[in-house]
Amino acid sequence: MQCRNCQAKLPFGKVRCPECSYLNPYNMMGYINTKEIQTALKKMIDEQYGIIADTRQFKALMFDYIPEYYMERTLLRKAVDAGFLEAMIGAEDKKKTFKALRNKLMSEDGFHRYEAEFVLVCFGHMLGFSYVSPMFVDDKDPEREGNSAGTETVRREVKKTKSFGKLDAFKYALSAKAAVKEGYTELSAYCFENYGLLKEISLPSTLNSIGEYAFTDCKNLESITIPESVRKLEKGVFNACLRLREIAMPDSVSSIGENAFSGCAELEKLIVPRNVKFIDKNAFAYCGKLTVVCTENSFVHKYCMQNGIKYKTLPMGVTLPDRDEAEGELDE
Repeated sequence: MQCRNCQAKLPFGKVRCPECSYLNPYNMMGYINTKEIQTALKKMIDEQYGIIADTRQFKALMFDYIPEYYMERTLLRKAVDAGFLEAMIGAEDKKKTFKALRNKLMSEDGFHRYEAEFVLVCFGHMLGFSYVSPMFVDDKDPEREGNSAGTETVRREVKKTKSFGKLDAFKYALSAKAAVKEGYTELSAYCFENYGLLKEISLPSTLNSIGEYAFTDCKNLESITIPESVRKLEKGVFNACLRLREIAMPDSVSSIGENAFSGCAELEKLIVPRNVKFIDKNAFAYCGKLTVVCTENSFVHKYCMQNGIKYKTLPMGVTLPDRDEAEGELDE
């Protein structure tokens, strides 16, 4: 087995590279997709700022990152419900805790040994622990067969984060329009906070996330298009944006943070895709004119019914309109 990061040969039964310290994924006996799932879970933690404390959101996000692995995802969800993550987060002796959790999963929670080991290696890799299961399979990576050095370099290309922060935003402090250039992958927290003159902003197609309160108190913000690449709207993103009237979220968005649209007094239409599986508390507080457009029987639909939010639904399979198509009065 070779390190995926630097191609150094790994000693048998080792997953953390002695040369570069990279933690390598590996397959489990009976679970041929372990590597893919480990990699996807680690990516989820990296992209979602390490979100593991909120187990409801964690389980919802797993659907977005490992949608094709229903059986494995069910096992991981069951382990989360059994308190696995809480136990690991608070553990001082990780090795001892792993052993205790393996025994608990099998004796109390009904997991077979293979299932318990699968949970351990997936969550262990996700959390950065170099746990090696006795059911470790030192298989050959088919992607590495016959690769040239150039091809391998492409496959090991790391997705870098480029943050647009307060200093970058400062030049727009007295402007009505702002534009974030292509290449930026995130807007940092509070970057456009209290930009009272800002009316319109364009965001790059490379953007993955919008940080907490990024546009809070932009009282005159009227127009914004959320790029198709954005997955999450953090807490308070558009808090107290008094002039916003319509927003269409792209299908890429999977969660909406606390107070994300709180105080958007003029917000009339918010188009929310069915991919959204988590909406935090008070996300739409003090939005007296708001109607949420969503898919019938989706998580968003049920959230609106449970929280007394006005909504309009479209049948499953019908594409939600984008902002331009949504212009005009909504049917009741």
